[in-house]
Amino acid sequence: MKNIIVENFLFFIVLLNPISKIVVLSALNIIDNFEELKKISLRATLTAMIILFIFSFGGTFILKKIFRVEIYSLQIVGGIVLFLIGLRALQKGEFFEIEPQKKYDIAVVPIASPMIAGPATITASISQSAIYGPFITYLSIFFALIVNFFIMIFAGEINNFFKKYNLLGPIIKITGLFIASLGINIALIGIKRFLSLI
Repeated sequence: MKNIIVENFLFFIVLLNPISKIVVLSALNIIDNFEELKKISLRATLTAMIILFIFSFGGTFILKKIFRVEIYSLQIVGGIVLFLIGLRALQKGEFFEIEPQKKYDIAVVPIASPMIAGPATITASISQSAIYGPFITYLSIFFALIVNFFIMIFAGEINNFFKKYNLLGPIIKITGLFIASLGINIALIGIKRFLSLI
């Protein structure tokens, strides 16, 4: 069980993509105000946690009974979206296009959703819960969000270190490669699941 939790934790860490939060928080010019950064990070983390826990618990029911959508369809679409995010990082050196927003808005949109609780992480929370059960999925998401939270509140220091050694660009592209690969893998799992039902 311990190994399964660790594997799922690492899986969600890649999906959460903490590096993207450093880039976005730096672009929004709030990393020099630690108290505000901590407040935004906490609010975003709690909001995303609620969203992901809801989908982990009732996502399968919501999809199948209300929207008549199968898990494999969500896996295919979520994988494609994740692939496109990774491809953007590889091609443009950025995960998201930053649009000017008022500071009190950014904790929920875009940070909590879609940057933390986005299509890929929601897809994973539903599919992993169906495979391993809600408890393991909750723990994995919780620990991954904790790590992501601490990276966010120290985004200023991490960003300065990356800039000092010119590491930010290469790290974004390497992370993008992993994310694109993971997206393809999730989509292929969905396709394989679909083909097994034919």
